[in-house]
Amino acid sequence: MKVCIIGAGDGGSTAAIQIRRLDNEAQIDIFSKRASLGCPPCEMPLVIGRAVASWDELVRGFRQDLFWEKRNVAVHLNTGVTDIDRGEKCIITDGRKHSYDKLILALGATPVMPVFSGLDGKNEFSLSTDMADGVALDDAIDSCSEAAVVGGGFIGLEIAAALKARGYDKVYLLVRREILRSYLDEDMAEKVKDVLTQNGIEMVLPARIEKIATKGTRKCVTLPDRDLAVDFVFFAAGAKPDVGLAQKAGLQIGETGAILVNEYLQTSDPNIYAVGDCMENWNIITGSKRRHQLATSAIRTGYIAGRNTVLGNSIIYEGTAMPFVTKVFGHQVGAVGFTEREARDSGLAAVSVVVDTPRLRARFDGRPAHYKLIADAETKTLIGAQIISEEIVTGTVDKLAIAIALKMPIIKLVQIDSCYSPHVQEDQIAVPLHRLIDKLGLGR
Repeated sequence: MKVCIIGAGDGGSTAAIQIRRLDNEAQIDIFSKRASLGCPPCEMPLVIGRAVASWDELVRGFRQDLFWEKRNVAVHLNTGVTDIDRGEKCIITDGRKHSYDKLILALGATPVMPVFSGLDGKNEFSLSTDMADGVALDDAIDSCSEAAVVGGGFIGLEIAAALKARGYDKVYLLVRREILRSYLDEDMAEKVKDVLTQNGIEMVLPARIEKIATKGTRKCVTLPDRDLAVDFVFFAAGAKPDVGLAQKAGLQIGETGAILVNEYLQTSDPNIYAVGDCMENWNIITGSKRRHQLATSAIRTGYIAGRNTVLGNSIIYEGTAMPFVTKVFGHQVGAVGFTEREARDSGLAAVSVVVDTPRLRARFDGRPAHYKLIADAETKTLIGAQIISEEIVTGTVDKLAIAIALKMPIIKLVQIDSCYSPHVQEDQIAVPLHRLIDKLGLGR
């Protein structure tokens, strides 16, 4: 069997690994227009903030040439795919044809660059899965001391924090509506905003940018009431699925603008699969379509598509519970499922509680946690959660992701046994669950 994979990021690489595990004889070719193997944008702020010492430390595992040589997988870097000939079942690169039995599209996404008057490409940065973007930003940081970050998603917040870690005097965070809007409701976002301002980030919210222009060696960001003079502007306005090649090949595009796939991750052509940021995802709560552009989603879908390619659609992809976590100035921000706003917009009878717990492990200088839980009043199931703490929140987020995926009744969720020791983090999810149960009138 011949398998071609377009895209060398987490999704494409995971698919290739699974194919090789299941079929020692398969011919596997990975194509990437980039000069090096992909790296998730979420890892780049670690180097930029010097939590990781060098870019070389991100080149590990399947981001190394030797990894693929050992597995007899051909990786074609600096090789852009210009066409997919579905009739002949081949892809075309620089005039050369490469035939396939199965094709996997792991095309990723491209950063959204807002349209403002005056943009000229000078001292303007963003991050993609191309490590060259991070290196270019890192090089610019050394000679600067003031910057504007446009966008309130997790990459924007992490870059803002990284710049302060590098000793920047002024970091402006310009957000059009709300920070972390895809993951937090406004009441929880306020807690993160407090953390940002306490650590020297100057927030402009809502930000109405009228113009961004180059003045000498600096950038001028024009707002309705003032001008901000900075050394560079970093754009973190999200990413859009890279679907140009799929559209050119006549594959069906979904309502979200990403490549339409079925439960096996096949596109409208059964010999072509799509994974990761370029595919149209769906949430596991209502089944409605959405984009979910995180490395974890790329890995999960890459795993499924790779195995389905060899085993003949043996695994069904059921959608995502949208789990998420980031860390900003020592605070972990975790979320899963719907925000209360999104739940109501989806027509659900959302009921929520917000609980600030006491200090965890007080004798060991533990930290408090802030919980928001959202339930569907009709099904009495959990449909969303948001947690902020200086303690580790990932274990709780993951547990609640399982509960949401299984549509577990809240009265059953609260009865699940949990481990405990005063030496480690104490999971106090039972406290907000009890409040939510009372608000729903359960067990009376």
